[in-house]
Amino acid sequence: MFEYREIISDEELLNQVADLYQQVWDQEDSSIRDRVLRHSGYEGYRGIVAISEQGDMAGYAYGYFSQPGQYYHGLLTKAFNREEYQNWLEDCFEFVELGVHPAFRNQGLAKQLVTRLVDGAEHKTAVLTTQHNNESARSLYEYLGWTVLNDAFYPNEEGEAYVIMGKKLIRQHT
Repeated sequence: MFEYREIISDEELLNQVADLYQQVWDQEDSSIRDRVLRHSGYEGYRGIVAISEQGDMAGYAYGYFSQPGQYYHGLLTKAFNREEYQNWLEDCFEFVELGVHPAFRNQGLAKQLVTRLVDGAEHKTAVLTTQHNNESARSLYEYLGWTVLNDAFYPNEEGEAYVIMGKKLIRQHT
């Protein structure tokens, strides 16, 4: 059983998220903490952490309102034509990060974090990116109703392929 908390400019929790990010992705990167703190100041930021019964941070998820001028929004814009941009990025919650500590995987935690985070977003759509070959993540998102929008996205010129996935959040009235 997990306790879920929203992260609202709680620097201690944000630091724990940065630490967990480094554990999950096996990276020593001092810029992660700065990026997590910077993102927490973006308009429409929402973050959720899961705390285990023992008081350990078991997982996190966060995102924000995707807007022109943001680095990743610019990369996503280049991957879409005008109609796709209007359909997916004009009123979009950008689901930025999901991480679950290895000791807490395969317990439905990732599903809970994604659902809690995205269900509370007040936008028409949500988008995310994940590594093209990350089958477990792709399966999870597809199970939760996300669809592939672009399966050959390269956010870094010399990097690996990613997939852009999207989900409609608010039904359009006709």
